[in-house]
Amino acid sequence: MTLPTLTALKTLLYQAMWHEGVNKAELARRLNCHAPQVDRLLDLNHSSKMEQIDAAFAALGQRVAVDLVAA
Repeated sequence: MTLPTLTALKTLLYQAMWHEGVNKAELARRLNCHAPQVDRLLDLNHSSKMEQIDAAFAALGQRVAVDLVAA
């Protein structure tokens, strides 16, 4: 089973937060935004923008890298 790209990235973001010990309030502080915005960022049913995902990973000291493979 393959996850949609945005779903996979949101899952990886949640895992990165857990690994770094960063909760939603701390991520909101690092992103200079409100907690509901972080809730939407992690919501699998919300269509977040890639810029927001990139910023969240950057706030955790990580970046997204894309690899294209044959289907």
